[in-house]
Amino acid sequence: MKFLFLSLVFVVQVHAARDDFSANINSAENEKLGMSSRWSALIKAAKVAKLEQVDHPEKLEQIRKFSESKEWYMRNASLVALNKISPLIAMREAKKLIYDKSLVVRSAAVEIISTNLSEENKTILASEMTKAYNFHKTSSLWIRKQIVEKMSLAASLSDRDFFIKGLFDSDSEIAHMSARILSKITGETIQGTRVVEKWQALVKQNKWL
Repeated sequence: MKFLFLSLVFVVQVHAARDDFSANINSAENEKLGMSSRWSALIKAAKVAKLEQVDHPEKLEQIRKFSESKEWYMRNASLVALNKISPLIAMREAKKLIYDKSLVVRSAAVEIISTNLSEENKTILASEMTKAYNFHKTSSLWIRKQIVEKMSLAASLSDRDFFIKGLFDSDSEIAHMSARILSKITGETIQGTRVVEKWQALVKQNKWL
């Protein structure tokens, strides 16, 4: 009798989870709702999908489709949601959305790509430093600093050229970040004032650039 009761409870919970997932997907698709409501609904759907493994691939695809949404905030929500339940698929979509027209979406893609700083992923991130859409006129957008910060997490001597280029960046914050990281990976200690300028001189002297 106890086993039958527990089985019935499980069945009810599974059906409730399915209904909850569908309800949240419907809300995420509802263009009459506001941005915050739709974004939150997709995140909630991902939480349900993570807890309930039934029809999991189908649910993943329903969430993934939002990465093609016309609204930037739903593309962003799709990346965040996918990363909660399938980092592999999230990584695949992030590599597409790193070129998105929305800065917020590109930033979310950087967050995901940087969870696995393989040589391939480092190359992808490094190439974004020179893209015109990561500048506003001549001003560097914050995503470029984000990339340098993420690259620093797994920085090694093999990344020296990337950070040397950062020394000469038009964004002084990136230049100073690059100087600190170069000190760490090369063992070269430069102290005092005008650290960036001293590093630039050392690079030229040693013909590292």
